Amino acid sequence: MKTARSLSLAFGLAALILSASAGKCQNSLPVVHTEPVTIQILDGKAGAPLARVHLDLAAGYDDRDLRRGLWSAEVVTDAKGRASLPTSLRDFPLLAVWVEKHKLCQTRGRSSDFILDDVRYQGLSATNHCGIVTADDAPGVLHVFVKSTAKDLPPPPATPPAKPPAK
Repeated sequence: MKTARSLSLAFGLAALILSASAGKCQNSLPVVHTEPVTIQILDGKAGAPLARVHLDLAAGYDDRDLRRGLWSAEVVTDAKGRASLPTSLRDFPLLAVWVEKHKLCQTRGRSSDFILDDVRYQGLSATNHCGIVTADDAPGVLHVFVKSTAKDLPPPPATPPAKPPAK
């Protein structure tokens, strides 16, 4: 009788462990996502988009994958400060973004991790500790704020010369 009780307890415990691990595995299996993801780099003080900025991207299933950069890519922003997430990185749950030659306006400094499902379905804006500028979240768009210099910002619009006063 004692053996039967121990055996049933062992089977019950094994069933619990298997069901718990199956739930975790369900979230980490590869899934094909066809939705495009756009990363936009903005100045943290003025909110202006930063053109021709090099981004190093790493994707993975956990923090260790991101640190090792097992799945990575480099992209450059266009004139509107936007870059598309490469198709090779689209199906992962986590994304890390490093902006070359710039410091992020977040507490972590040089890189930050983002959950791609949040970006895909509701959009995401990174925190901005450089200023009060915010961005409107839109599905499929990740806004990242960085500290920039005057040479990174677009030139101010040209103003016409003032007319001399009439006599």
